[in-house]
Amino acid sequence: MLVKDIMTPIGISLRPDQPAQEAWRLIKQHKVAGLPVLNSEEKIIGLITRDDIIEWGPKVFMETTAAADIMQSPVHTIGEDDSPTDVWTLHGQVFPVVNQDCRFSGLLEKDKVGSELLNKASWILLQVDTILDSVNNGIIAINNDGEIRLYNQAAQKITRRSKNYAMGRHLSEVIIPQGLLDILKDGKSRKDYKLSITYTKGNRIYLTNRSPIYENGQIVGAVAIFQDISEVELISQELNSVKQLNKKLELIIESSYDGIIITNAQGLIIKANQAHERITGIPSSQIHDRNMNYLIEKKVYAHSIVKAVLQAGEPVTVVEKDHFLITGSPVRNHDGEIERIVVNIRDLTELNELREQLEQTKELSERYQDELNQLRGRLLNQQGLIFNSPKMRELLQAAIRLAIVDTTVLILGESGVGKEVFARTIHNNSKRKNGPFITVNCGAIPENLLESEMFGYERGAFTGANREGKAGMFELANNGTLFLDEIGDLPTGFQVKLLRAIQEREVLRVGGSKPKPVNVRILAATNRDLETMVREGQFREDLYFRINVVPLNICSLRERKEDIIPLAYAFKHKYEEQYGIRKKINPRVFDAFLHYHWPGNVRELDNMIERLMVTITDDEITVSHLPAHVFENLEHQQPEVYVKGIMPLKSAVMEVERQLISAAIKECGSANRAARALKVDQSTIVRKISRLKSCGLAISES
Repeated sequence: MLVKDIMTPIGISLRPDQPAQEAWRLIKQHKVAGLPVLNSEEKIIGLITRDDIIEWGPKVFMETTAAADIMQSPVHTIGEDDSPTDVWTLHGQVFPVVNQDCRFSGLLEKDKVGSELLNKASWILLQVDTILDSVNNGIIAINNDGEIRLYNQAAQKITRRSKNYAMGRHLSEVIIPQGLLDILKDGKSRKDYKLSITYTKGNRIYLTNRSPIYENGQIVGAVAIFQDISEVELISQELNSVKQLNKKLELIIESSYDGIIITNAQGLIIKANQAHERITGIPSSQIHDRNMNYLIEKKVYAHSIVKAVLQAGEPVTVVEKDHFLITGSPVRNHDGEIERIVVNIRDLTELNELREQLEQTKELSERYQDELNQLRGRLLNQQGLIFNSPKMRELLQAAIRLAIVDTTVLILGESGVGKEVFARTIHNNSKRKNGPFITVNCGAIPENLLESEMFGYERGAFTGANREGKAGMFELANNGTLFLDEIGDLPTGFQVKLLRAIQEREVLRVGGSKPKPVNVRILAATNRDLETMVREGQFREDLYFRINVVPLNICSLRERKEDIIPLAYAFKHKYEEQYGIRKKINPRVFDAFLHYHWPGNVRELDNMIERLMVTITDDEITVSHLPAHVFENLEHQQPEVYVKGIMPLKSAVMEVERQLISAAIKECGSANRAARALKVDQSTIVRKISRLKSCGLAISES
């Protein structure tokens, strides 16, 4: 696909001296995104787009405004044979297209390029999915957090888990990991591992190859390929049986006192036993691979028993030299054709019939497939951000889009949700990423030091000041990003000074007389309700509207529970590397995490994992190690009984009774109503309350 395939051909253009309103008329008439401006030599010197005209506003329709006044110049042109992929990296939304003669031939809108590239990428991904789903081998790929990122139809059939259920879940929630998670740790491939799975209809045997997935030299995941080798194993067992049968037949043939010769349909000798050598005096090695006619020429036999059998199509017995009783028996294949002839030679005085059956050995069919090419990883992989929920994916996509422009962003959310992480993500993906990223905690600086800390001060500005003066946060963040955390804690007296610095893009040091220009992008964050503060006069309205250009509301951890387990694993891995310790996390711990309300959000989860990793001495973190407050709200969130750890059965029963009675009294308001709700007599409730209190288990009635 080339630029000429998706561009909009157009033959009109503008001259620099044409009225600007004529440009608007032509753009509107021809329904195009813009028009190029050509000089007298038909060279493109500028471009006027719909957005340019809208930005200029009423001035466009003034008679004195010419096309040259509002055009973009210089302008980047693209060739008809250029690749749309290259165009996507250019700045701008509309580009003039030139032909091989460098003459204007049309326009290309960047939105159309994006749409075409997206369609192409979608088609490629669809083809990849189709290919993976068409193979008979099960394929499961996980990322560094153990989450399933690839899961084909064959894997569904093997694991009996649907793709919709498996995708995005941790591997341990879908199948028994079978060592795939170990690949993430040591990066070593494991091949030819046999796995037996029992189904209701019997056992199936699978051969697995597990390998790490590398990206830029780093392990980003692991892939396992499962191949059902149940039939191959059956064939292998049959082959072993055939081999054992062949050995037994060899022993039988060699142990026979009768001479035995085996030939093919052409009379070529395949096998002759030691008894034949004893009877005829001719070594078996001498007649191997020779025709039976050789023995006739040597006058060992007078007639060809092979020829007689082929003609009769059935066993033939002849007597030669008065002392040889020769029996030739045909061996047929599945098509009924004679494939082998067994010749038995014995002395007339000793007659034993030997019946044999030979079976053609089956060869193993195919070799096992090697590992497949790795697919693209996550849609977005930003340092410091771990997520699995659609909400966070949408927020991150929005943050990436905001990073491209220099607009002010107000990041909202509860304490501990990761507002600074999002701020860093915006900075790291912006054109200012090579500049400084300065964080200021507005609530941690004393009011009397705010101005000097934010704007700096000159030499001798006040007693105790640095002799050389000091640059403020705005100057330190020049050509970079200034992140104003907890901006809602700023005193109202300083807010007007901050507003002026943001609007004028300059700061005046304390004790200074000349403002200093600064080029800073402002990112702000707070966990407070600024709208309410504005109504109550605690936050300036003009500053609020200045920083709230684009709000980005980070949802709390309890609103995106899909992220809890991946985050827990990430923090666990971080502290394993930091402290050199290894712990397992019991699945019931994750169950408790999913029911907890996390008032401290991600920061609380991080702290809890670190505390559990460094304080417990066991190799596995269980629910018995969790702090008590994790379980305080469980009785309101789930109707089933939740047991924190191992305890005497009698104590457990009393604890359940205490919780049920307390909850019933709280909800119903009295012991009498609680008894009706619990479907027992009031006397039973009173008696149980008394017994519980005597055992030191208080009943909460409020």
